[in-house]
Amino acid sequence: MLFLTSEYGENLNTWVVLKFGGSSVSGLTKWQVIVEIVKQRINEGFKVLLVHSAAQGLTDLLTQKISNNTNIYQAFKSKLEALGQDLGINPEVALNSLKKLDQLVQLKKPDLWQQAELLALGEQSTHQLIITYLKQVLQAHSLNPKDCLISCTDDQRNREAQILSAKCRVTKNDVLIKKLTENCYVMPGFFVSNCENKTVLLGRGGSDTSAAYMSVLLNAKRLEIWTDVHGIFSANPHSIPSARLLLKMGYQEAREIAASGGKVLHPRCILPVEQHNIPLLIKNTNDPNQVGTVLAREYSPTKPRVSAINSRHQVTLVSMESINMWHQAGFMGDVFAIYKELGLSIDLVSTAQTNVTISLDNMDNVLTDSILSQLNTALSTLCEVEIIKNCSAVTLVGYRIRALADKIAPVLSSFADQRIYITTQSSNDLNQTFVVDEDQADKLVRALHEVLIIEDKEIDDFGSTWAELIQEKQAKPKTTTAWWQNGAEELLSIAAKHSPCYVYHLPTVKGQVEQLKKLTAVDRFYYASKANSHPEILRFMYEESICLETVSPNEIDRVLSVCPDIQNDEILFTPNFAPIDEYRNALEAGIFVTVDNPQLLYDHHEIFTDQKVILRLDPGHGSGHHRYVRTAGTHSKFGIPADDIESVATFCAQHNISVHGLHAHSGSGILDHSNWSRIAEYLGSCLIHFPETQIINLGGGLGIRENPGDLGLDLSQLNAALLEFKTNHAGIKLWMEPGRFLVAHCGVLLARVTQTKWKGKQGYIGIETGMNSLIRPALYGAWHNIVNLSKLSAAHEYTANIVGPMCETGDVLGIDRKMPKTQNGDVLLVANSGAYGAVMASSYNLREPAKEVILK
Repeated sequence: MLFLTSEYGENLNTWVVLKFGGSSVSGLTKWQVIVEIVKQRINEGFKVLLVHSAAQGLTDLLTQKISNNTNIYQAFKSKLEALGQDLGINPEVALNSLKKLDQLVQLKKPDLWQQAELLALGEQSTHQLIITYLKQVLQAHSLNPKDCLISCTDDQRNREAQILSAKCRVTKNDVLIKKLTENCYVMPGFFVSNCENKTVLLGRGGSDTSAAYMSVLLNAKRLEIWTDVHGIFSANPHSIPSARLLLKMGYQEAREIAASGGKVLHPRCILPVEQHNIPLLIKNTNDPNQVGTVLAREYSPTKPRVSAINSRHQVTLVSMESINMWHQAGFMGDVFAIYKELGLSIDLVSTAQTNVTISLDNMDNVLTDSILSQLNTALSTLCEVEIIKNCSAVTLVGYRIRALADKIAPVLSSFADQRIYITTQSSNDLNQTFVVDEDQADKLVRALHEVLIIEDKEIDDFGSTWAELIQEKQAKPKTTTAWWQNGAEELLSIAAKHSPCYVYHLPTVKGQVEQLKKLTAVDRFYYASKANSHPEILRFMYEESICLETVSPNEIDRVLSVCPDIQNDEILFTPNFAPIDEYRNALEAGIFVTVDNPQLLYDHHEIFTDQKVILRLDPGHGSGHHRYVRTAGTHSKFGIPADDIESVATFCAQHNISVHGLHAHSGSGILDHSNWSRIAEYLGSCLIHFPETQIINLGGGLGIRENPGDLGLDLSQLNAALLEFKTNHAGIKLWMEPGRFLVAHCGVLLARVTQTKWKGKQGYIGIETGMNSLIRPALYGAWHNIVNLSKLSAAHEYTANIVGPMCETGDVLGIDRKMPKTQNGDVLLVANSGAYGAVMASSYNLREPAKEVILK
């Protein structure tokens, strides 16, 4: 163990606080592990306080009620019943919570106090089930957080923050310690009381904060936070599998990591234990014998280093420009008073003679359009205002960051053509932040991580990488080899005749189809033809019993021409802002049509009367690797908003428009399996308005493994979640619309090297085609693996940008790629380009894009 230990006798009557998150408390198997951990601590002589979150999925449902005003009662009850059944507990023990839920879901617009009561029901109902279970296997006793924790009365933030993201001020409580005489207590986290005994919440990461507060009250020996990861990593391991586990660190460094976007801990939970010098240990419930991360004062670093590189998305910048601020006393005070009046917490500040730019983090602020409009109006009396949304903050966290400027500068130089809005250096020299466009953040994180973490062999506080830890747990670690690695000679032969060209490998498509069919919960798959509409690909999909989804009349025509036996109901038409004749023609042909704009129904109801349609709803939030591929939320053009659902349902009933299905699609490149269960629950909660509906279409967006070492999407967990949904919604069939998941891996782009060049220390490798053939890197900031196919086994000798021949600065396919010595005539291969490659190509600069070749 990495935490400070002592003899068992010294632990007698000493408290240890254990906190378990939602994924750790959602089933019997997990609780059996938790029980063993609790018993072990008691055997070591400790008294144990177990703090828990709501079971996984419950809080998401409660949040849906508030954001979309959907009736989530039945879905919530079903999840509780499933947990109760798993634990062998009658869910009637949570009857009081369900009665309160039934009352609150009837409210169309719950006020802030009612929202707090509603959101607390996740923890309260979970607690009622698990305390009943634990009493059967432990001598466990229930503890009410409202009897222990009272929110601050001097909180200067706005009323919403005081109720939904409250703070407590705590010190050691001898009275409470004497009162708690038993060895094991169990307490729900997240909610506390205010001075009037009303329920208030501790905000994001609230259960961690509850545990930290209780550690201080009980003067605990340590706080242990058990979650579904091994600890704090040097980057987000889901996007960078080479991220390394930090074995030990100081509180201040950990707080900086949490505040900069690290999702393992909320920064608010660190401060209480830091102030009282209580060690904090992070462990993985799924791998309890593996090492974790320990936070303690004595583990603060002593030499310059970068410990972690994090990114926070959906950051909003406010640029304030005025010549009057130059040498003007009190100007900043007047400006910041406006933020205080609106209850907004400022994160970063960058100043110039006539400009001040600040950032607002959505983690600490509720940034509605109304709030931003009020801010704009108030500031406009003092200065010119520009509000810039969809930014990301990339933060380096470590110790004496300034001393590492020589290592950071070369990485930033490769981003010279991209906009860095602001850069800030903390006064304590523990972090440096760069605010960039959202589409550049992931690329910047990867580049910085490679140089500052992977290549730095001197930091001894790092443990294994994420990928290594996962492989250690697997009985037979899986190693995958891309199809093109085994077919290099054949590809070089093809390139000699056809370069530049795309090559599609149909056996790889077959393998992806077989993987997809493991989702037994899904009744029908529709391949998103727009991903790759090559006739051989479409024909192959249909032969593999995959139906076809289209978004234009020309796609419909191509499907009908290459699949002459296809039935019209095996085609799905999902247009967006298209001419009304396209909808009419598809309906007359008997093709399933998706409608995502209420006005279309209102203006042309005669076309839709007596027809079956599928309605595309907006779940209120988008997911994915780039803002352009997030297809839900207020800033997306897709979907019917929640506020319009009732009126649309009424209109359809009045005009005999049969709503055959409900559809939602939140984005692309998603690796979180819970995304689709959230969509399913949302659409399921809308079924009450559409009694005829038989289909729920969950969309696509399934992320892929970009590299052989990546973990990818967990299809087994996704299937389990969808099967659970179907159990609770008898008679409903599920559809999905995979696109890139099926064809990305099958395609590679081959192109010959035309020139190489050095500009200072920056290398360039030019190839014969670029953004005219593959626009994803320029449009989305998408990352594709690029290799020199002619020298596949040669050692890397230098780093270079891979660029095309187009007269555009943005014609860049890869930044800072490690390459062997590369010469004119070598063939470069761009991997995972089977989707959204040739279909998005153009003849820009009058350069013909890459041809397409099929390998069967």
